[in-house]
Amino acid sequence: MIPKIVLIEDDLLLAENTKTILELNRFECEVAHKGQLGVELVQSVKPDLVVCDIMLDEVDGFEVLKRIRAIPEFIYLPFIFLTARADFLDKRKGMNLGADDFLTKPFMSKDLVETIRARLDLSNQKKESVGLEIRKNAVDVFYHISSHEYLTPLNGIVNLSKIAADMLKNNQINDALALMEGISISGNRILRTTRKLLWYNQLSNHDNPWRNATSGTVNILALQQQISDTLKKGTPSQFEFSFKSNINILYGYDEVLLEFVLTELFQNVIQYANPANKVYSDTRLENNHLVMIIRNHYHGKYTVCTDDVKPFFQAHNSKDMNGTGLGLYIIKEWVQTVHGEMKVSGQNNLFEVILKIPVSIF
Repeated sequence: MIPKIVLIEDDLLLAENTKTILELNRFECEVAHKGQLGVELVQSVKPDLVVCDIMLDEVDGFEVLKRIRAIPEFIYLPFIFLTARADFLDKRKGMNLGADDFLTKPFMSKDLVETIRARLDLSNQKKESVGLEIRKNAVDVFYHISSHEYLTPLNGIVNLSKIAADMLKNNQINDALALMEGISISGNRILRTTRKLLWYNQLSNHDNPWRNATSGTVNILALQQQISDTLKKGTPSQFEFSFKSNINILYGYDEVLLEFVLTELFQNVIQYANPANKVYSDTRLENNHLVMIIRNHYHGKYTVCTDDVKPFFQAHNSKDMNGTGLGLYIIKEWVQTVHGEMKVSGQNNLFEVILKIPVSIF
């Protein structure tokens, strides 16, 4: 596969010459002549490496690097600065922002090509290392959760199915229907766990799991109530939910995906909740954004904030794996893809998640 390079350079002649050099050396090259256009080009092209001038008008190279590094998909994207001066302070600033290398203008074609190839080689080595770590994490997680998240509901499905089959043979239809509900709860639990592991694997490989999500109409209040009813049936403790909303119909979202997001949020909220307190959900429309605040009181002593939400993170008990520890992380990643915000806080036995996503009002 031919490596893809994005070149961000406002000197038109130098940009054209550099593009020619790269293409003669078997690289694909896309060019942007302004900083912000370069950031947008990186997002659309998804290159293997970026070469960027420091001295750009409006948005300089340092700001370009900051904006690119702020996108989770491009945290480790190799980035080479072009500079007209070998200034130590510029280099230190660039390295602090995450630059990988510098080339001083004017540069030799050989130096440019060798630098790019060296950085691509290092990047490939890094990806292989990250891939091994991802697979190790996935195996570890599967091992830890296999009993709780897979074997328990699978045993439930197998055993309840046998009993339901016997009941149907004896025309005990109503009793069999009651067992079918338990089978459905167990199946949905396995489905959620499997989906989280699959989506995490896609995210780890810089693939958007939601690229094929549909756009439709969702009754957001009815969906919350449906989810809370389902969770109550599968939870030994009984929780009371309090719903408040000034918006019922939400446009432009995939209902299946939104159901997963809200189920994960509610599941996180009730998992260690104090049943003496209601689970509180306030949904409102503010400035063409859906704002959802979900809050509860919890047992135990722990604190958590948005920055803590990472793969396999469990605030309540990090030593004893209970669940995948992926739910909030996946929601956080999804929220970023729709250009929304998510804030998480837990202190003084009060846990709160604030979700803010853009919506269409028609």
